Amino acid sequence: MFAIKNVILTSLRLSSCSKSTKNLAGFFSNKFVSSIVPNFFSTSVPHSLLRQLPSISTNTSILSSVSSLVPSLFLKKSFPCLEQTRSVTKWSLNKGKRKTVKAVVARFYRLSWGAWIRPMVGRNKRHWSKTAKRKIRSEKHVFCNSTQSTLLDKMVTKYWRKRRFYIDDLYEPYHQREEYSSSAVKPH
Repeated sequence: MFAIKNVILTSLRLSSCSKSTKNLAGFFSNKFVSSIVPNFFSTSVPHSLLRQLPSISTNTSILSSVSSLVPSLFLKKSFPCLEQTRSVTKWSLNKGKRKTVKAVVARFYRLSWGAWIRPMVGRNKRHWSKTAKRKIRSEKHVFCNSTQSTLLDKMVTKYWRKRRFYIDDLYEPYHQREEYSSSAVKPH
């Protein structure tokens, strides 16, 4: 008896729709549903919703037909996704070129052989709870893996992918790597 109600509530939770009792009341007062489930609510349902309900003569299962209707019945307004994105601007308005994601340049550093490095996560957080040895260790930098390096290469323009030369560069010894032929100084 409560199977259809459970299906509806589950699909509401999954589709992140609003669970207002007014909408559920309108759905359960329908003649089609009230013949299967006893009348839990007592309100009228709009005619537009009645036209969307499946007819009894179809051979599909009741649960699948009701669960497919639930998101469209109860969805009032769709809100835009509020997730954080740092996507690349593929065409700028002025010149039509790709743009660099400024957060990548601010947080990461590219070595000449293609690897990206970054500081340790949380190095400036909770200093009162860290030991002196741990504070020293957190000042060091770590490598990004190859997947992350490829992604970061796509997020910056050619200007940032080529080698940058700075006076008294702290990372000078790390720009060459003998294992790779492109950055090796000694002949193999």
